[in-house]
Formats: sequence, structure tokens, C-alpha cells
Amino acid sequence: MSNSENGITGSLEDYLETIYRILGRSSVARVRDIAEEMKVSPASVTPAMKRLAEKKLIKYSKRNYIEFTEKGLFIARRTMTRHNLLSRFLTEILGINKEQAETDACSMEHFLSENSMERLAAFFEFLAACPDLQFLIDNGFSKCLEGETEQLSRCRWSICPLMNHDPDDNDKGLELIRLIDIDPGSSRIIARINADKQVRKQLIDSGFIQGANIILSRPGSNDLPCIVKLDGYDQELPLEIAECVLVHPEGEGKHEYEK
Repeated sequence: MSNSENGITGSLEDYLETIYRILGRSSVARVRDIAEEMKVSPASVTPAMKRLAEKKLIKYSKRNYIEFTEKGLFIARRTMTRHNLLSRFLTEILGINKEQAETDACSMEHFLSENSMERLAAFFEFLAACPDLQFLIDNGFSKCLEGETEQLSRCRWSICPLMNHDPDDNDKGLELIRLIDIDPGSSRIIARINADKQVRKQLIDSGFIQGANIILSRPGSNDLPCIVKLDGYDQELPLEIAECVLVHPEGEGKHEYEK
């Protein structure tokens, strides 16, 4: 069910997303910070904050700092995750310029279904595991769209190069590492989520998508959860769930928007 169906409009989601970005890099969020980020007047921000507070998504009173409730943080994080997935698909796969992709992602994120979000996240995992497919996108699909061939129908990939892939050639493979096996304090790029559908959904909703940067702040144990930092926020993960997060080797898997 979309947030709009739950009475949370796209406009309110945009405010939650903005607060999420601000609190991810700063310890406080104020009306003037939100207005500056969204390029609107503070007078237009205040009514939105009141509506979000009425829906128990933030804690807000006039002249005080703005804080998320647990429900508000969940919706903000899920909206931001949708935005990142859509923006990456539009830029990295479809070749749309970043400014246009950001605008389109802002419009689309409010209507992306749970099933579409899951499949989009899975697509990037599949792409990361298949170097030949990435090569095809970069050198075939993208070049055709950029007009580097005379006609789209004359794209030089008239035969899919994946058909020429040697299944016995393992040189292009990358050995993924479990999040719990990296050194505390280390930063890595998420490669994939190796879990059942329910756990995958839980992790994806919390921002654990292929290409996201994650830091292992504290290793877990059978008695203590792992603590990781994602998007500037600390999150606790039970050990059995943290084991499902696979990351790239150091220096691998980076994407344009993380640089």
C-alpha cells in the first residue's frame, strides 16, 4: 500500500525526505533549514510540519527542533530509498541526465509499489553480479541512446554479447564478503541481500540496497545486535539479519552518486 493510500500525500513525503537528509548530516532540523533545502518560504513549511505532527510522524512545536517519530523515520527512509533506486535506474541504465533524473525520481517515488521496489533492488544486485550485462549497457544500450550510431536499429550489439560469455571463465567474478566479517569501523558498499523475502523487504525498507555505503560500527553477537551506520544514521541489526548483508571487497562497487 502506498503512503498516499494511507493519507500521506506526496508533498508530505517530500518534507519527510528533506528532514531525513538534513538529520543525516546534522544533529538538528529547523523550519528554516527545511525551507532553505526545498527553496520555499518558512511560512509554507510551518503548516506542513503541523500536519506531520498531527499524523504523529514528527515531534514539532513552534521554535523547537524537529524530530522523527519511529513511524515518521520509517516512511522517510523508505521514500528516500525509492528515490535513490529510481534516480540510479534513470541515470545509470536509461542515461538520463542527473538533474532530470532527480526531478523524475521525486515524482515517481510516491507511487512505486512494494513489488516494483523489491524488483528494482533485485535488478541492481543482478547487474552487479553480471559484468557482461553492465558492459552491454555501458557500450551498447547507452551509446545507442546517445546517438553514437547512425540509427538505433544499427546498434553494434546486433548479437547479444552475453551469448559469447564463457561460463567457465571466473576471472570477472568478485568474492563478496559478509558484513559481519569486515573490520569494525570499516566502510563498504552493499552488494546484495542474501535472505528470504520478508527479511529482504525489511532491509530494503531500511535503506540496505546494492550500491549503498555502510559502516560496521559494532560487531554483534548472539546477545548483542550489530550497529551499522547508513545514511548518517545508526541502525541495530540482529546478528542473524546482519549475516544476510553481503558487501563488496574494499574499493569495489562504488557508484557515481556516492563520490
